[in-house]
Amino acid sequence: MKSFSTPPVAFSVAFINEGSGVLQKVVVAQAGKVKSYFEEIDSETLSQIVSLGNAKGNGVKARFGHPNMCSSAFGTYIGRFKNFQLDGHKVTGDLHLDTVCKNAPGGNLYDYILTMAKKNPDMFGASMAFIPADPEVGAGEFPLVRIEELLATDLVDDPAATTSLFAQDSFSYQATRFLDENPAIPYYIARNPESIIEFMLKYFSKTDFMKPELFQRIKNLFNPAPEGVRPDTLASYNQAIELLEADHLQEISSLEASTQAKIIAIEQQLASSADQLATSVAGAALLEQQVKDLTARVATLQDQLKAAPTTVDSSDPQVKVGHPEVKFGKELLNEMPSHLKDKLKK
Repeated sequence: MKSFSTPPVAFSVAFINEGSGVLQKVVVAQAGKVKSYFEEIDSETLSQIVSLGNAKGNGVKARFGHPNMCSSAFGTYIGRFKNFQLDGHKVTGDLHLDTVCKNAPGGNLYDYILTMAKKNPDMFGASMAFIPADPEVGAGEFPLVRIEELLATDLVDDPAATTSLFAQDSFSYQATRFLDENPAIPYYIARNPESIIEFMLKYFSKTDFMKPELFQRIKNLFNPAPEGVRPDTLASYNQAIELLEADHLQEISSLEASTQAKIIAIEQQLASSADQLATSVAGAALLEQQVKDLTARVATLQDQLKAAPTTVDSSDPQVKVGHPEVKFGKELLNEMPSHLKDKLKK
């Protein structure tokens, strides 16, 4: 399981007993943002540190620098932290130095730490290594650190840079310092791990920092040989791959250019089809409007045809309906002498 470390805090000690090698109330953790992985330590985190630290009867081991920042973790043991206590926004513990570190591979660390604690406490600090539990959502910008297990409380030489003592010329020191000062990079790599492989291969292929045989070792590290290739034939295999790549480089470039040309042609066809479709849609909309207008005109004409014609009311006393000839005959009879009327009757 992956482990993390708390941000180093500047060294602070309440009392130093040189005779017994005990440094009392050393600050080992404090509340605040964990700059190395975008989380935050709160009061609950500090309480967990106290509880988990005191649960270990023999104490929590202390090391001279984080092992992931040194070439080896062996030989860095310096003693144990005990008696963890919550002190406001900090956690303190008592560092019991072990006499074994007087003969450590790196020298007499026992006396060195005591001297540094007395004369140069601002030049180093403490950082806790732990296995994280699932973080919790807090009110702030970052999730809150939760701890599953404490691994160690380590002394580091630069609380601001999270680096270990005596490791300034190592790759681990330089890389760790750079990543801690640029936290966005490890944050991005953690979510896109393949990006670091692609970057490393491209970077070293375009520089002369590395000899060809060393560059090939990096390629092999990121692109291991397939099953069936024996270690003693790996060099021949790599050489054959390079020759094949060189022989087919022009062909590969030609295929890439041809593929790109096809992609451009397809994109142009899609753009032209989109324009045509837009024109067709506009034409269809115009035709639809014309049909609607004609339909409305036809409906109007049909309403006019269905309208009833005007009729004359024959009961109106002012209106006389009859043929002109009949009216003339009646008037003629009225004007005719009586004897003529009698003759006509006979």
